[in-house]
Amino acid sequence: MPRLALTLLLLLASISAFGATTTTVVDIPTRGGTVRILYVHPDNPVANLVVLSGGDGVLGIQDDGTMSTFVASCGPVVRNRQAFVDHGFALALVDQASDGWVGNYLDVVEVIRYVRARDSVPTWAIGGSSSTGPIVYLAGHLPPENPLGMVAFSPGPVNAADAALVTRRAGIIFNGFDISQRAGTLYSQLTSASVKESISVSGGSDQGCGYHLFNGLNAQFVAAVTGFIDRNNAALAAESPTTALAVEFYNATLDHYFLTHIANEIAILDAGVTIRGWVRTGQSFNVYAAAGAQTSPVCRYYIPPAKGDSHFYGRGTAECTATGAANPSFIDEDAQFFHVVLPTLGVCPAGTRNVHRVFSNRLDANHRYMVDSATRDHMVTTGWLAEGDGPDLVVMCAPL
Repeated sequence: MPRLALTLLLLLASISAFGATTTTVVDIPTRGGTVRILYVHPDNPVANLVVLSGGDGVLGIQDDGTMSTFVASCGPVVRNRQAFVDHGFALALVDQASDGWVGNYLDVVEVIRYVRARDSVPTWAIGGSSSTGPIVYLAGHLPPENPLGMVAFSPGPVNAADAALVTRRAGIIFNGFDISQRAGTLYSQLTSASVKESISVSGGSDQGCGYHLFNGLNAQFVAAVTGFIDRNNAALAAESPTTALAVEFYNATLDHYFLTHIANEIAILDAGVTIRGWVRTGQSFNVYAAAGAQTSPVCRYYIPPAKGDSHFYGRGTAECTATGAANPSFIDEDAQFFHVVLPTLGVCPAGTRNVHRVFSNRLDANHRYMVDSATRDHMVTTGWLAEGDGPDLVVMCAPL
């Protein structure tokens, strides 16, 4: 599970149709450091907004959740965050990473992973002005099995080749009085977008935050963004592959681990009546419940008592076939128990996470599957054998 440093949890007083709002400062591990977000979350969000600000991109989020930079005070999404929350959107306002990077692709992928792990709702990346480039790069390079919508406001210049790769739903919001925006250019560069809209609002004031950041147009800006997302949110949800949470259990008497995403199996083990002795470890990760583009089936074999009385999950048709051929006593319970993406030479594509496997190396054979490499390393110190491909020994790639 992601290792998170939560430095603030503040329950706000506002209550709406979407429940109470919580605001949390979160430092998310990434690239050996962390990236900080201000996570503003209603109880029942209908969409996730991952927000990159323009300018130098620095919000200066403090441990108490305050922000004092010009970018924070003038950014149209940041300053109107409560209006977006009242509309039912959860916001992750992305600050610079601990190493000073702003808008790094890998950092934003980790933020997306974080919000999706909390709410299985459509996710939208929003950026404007100088952050248009990172948003377009993200939308164009995130693997297609990770659905994402894009909204750019007051767009700045972008790489035309990156824009041409965007096949997702894209909205462009601009102020007609703003002479520095490049909405028309970006619209023409999004040649492959499945849906694209250019939405103009006009007026406001060129003082303070200026036309470029919709000064005096808060309500119009919020309406433009929420309107585009509302028109496309259901379709984006329909494009999302069905995921399920695979939950890990442990039996101390057997010293065995077990993994399942099947609701009935989880309920039986949680109840501890029909099958006793299994408790949740707290570890889990997402899997695909059905086949999709670039996914691979994971089979589930039952290993009979003489060889372990446990289960083995084979990644891909080749490993599943080989396992059955080498172990005729194994029972193939499901050739497509769930689905994942397979790594290439031990490397998972962006937008997925590494899954590791260890083997007990005992007569009562048992395997354990996990996304935390530190847990894998600890298991190895107790005598378990790490299995997988590449330098980090990866067996499969799980969706965010």
